[in-house]
Amino acid sequence: MEGIEMHHNRLTVVGGGRKLRQFQESDWLPAVAGGRFELLELSPRRFAGQFDTKNDPLPALVRLSRSHPGLIFLLDYETTRCRGLAKVQAGRLIHHRVRY
Repeated sequence: MEGIEMHHNRLTVVGGGRKLRQFQESDWLPAVAGGRFELLELSPRRFAGQFDTKNDPLPALVRLSRSHPGLIFLLDYETTRCRGLAKVQAGRLIHHRVRY
């Protein structure tokens, strides 16, 4: 896709059992405009997977985290010549990016 910079994302969500299940059962993937989702880990306190987006998923992830304040969202992503790592909890974002 010319002109569109894909974001390759790995999302890990950490939290308590019931809160995590509620998140898993929600419509979270369309909320971040994610494509096909590949589950990587599913445990009572952790949910992880990877997906691609055409746009930066961080603004949507910040909004989503406000709806699930008891969870911690860890996003590792890559675009063309850029790697990033973000932690989002209750709408608060800590973000590091390296361009190469």
